Amino acid sequence: MRFRTLLAIQAEVKPDFYRTEEAFRERVFSLLESLEGTSSPRLVAFPELFGLPLLLHLEGDFHPRDLLKNPLLPWRRARRAYGVFQQVMAEAARAFSTYLLAGTLLSPPYEEELARGRFARTPLFQNLALFLNPEGRLLAQVPKMELTPPERWLRRGTFGPHLVETPAGRVGILICLDGFFERYLARLDALGAEVLLQPSANPAPWDRPWPWDGSRREGEVWRASAQERLVGREHLRLLLNPMLNGEILGLTFEGQSGIYAPGEALALAPAPRGDAALLLTL
Repeated sequence: MRFRTLLAIQAEVKPDFYRTEEAFRERVFSLLESLEGTSSPRLVAFPELFGLPLLLHLEGDFHPRDLLKNPLLPWRRARRAYGVFQQVMAEAARAFSTYLLAGTLLSPPYEEELARGRFARTPLFQNLALFLNPEGRLLAQVPKMELTPPERWLRRGTFGPHLVETPAGRVGILICLDGFFERYLARLDALGAEVLLQPSANPAPWDRPWPWDGSRREGEVWRASAQERLVGREHLRLLLNPMLNGEILGLTFEGQSGIYAPGEALALAPAPRGDAALLLTL
């Protein structure tokens, strides 16, 4: 692996960051400021659901009652949100010359074709991550596979495998809960993935008792698992786990982002709430 600069972004969502394309662009670029002056090649990861508020707030707030007047509104909003999300993230990848995991948004999976332009292969929504190169080109569109109860209305993704080979190293991508399944980790490791990106959004209190062992805390188990999952692997050496903070659709997200190596945490956010940029130079 030859990445020189790694950045995991912990981000707090607020509606005002998403009401216009300009506001979203300003937000994204501000979160990347710590990359200035760092060495290339660079690798950046945003958290899960970072793009979801675009669907809810871009160019006017979405209200469920609006469906009575326009049942197709979610798809129209999704098309616009996806376009802004990909465009702004592509601009950021070019501006900061970085490989960039844009985090995820809820959207049908869109494709590009010369005659048809952008079109949805299916009308069903997925939890999608976008991975772009330093030229702003989309290298991978990765769907979440293991869905939590609030996500059960989404279409479940299938395993690709979600591996991207770049000149700087092999990057594996697993979204939140996917990264806790050994069969996915083992397959990516066997295929040669060197760094794992696991964008996450955890709607559980970070300091709550762990449901399966009340003597431990949510955050404690999360951090320990991130370190232990890398131990004894053939190729996996680093894990970037950017986490979302804030409130969306009545769910409160907390989580302490981290960059991990086998058996140790190389960088941790100072708190499980609020913005943080975890920068690691190699």
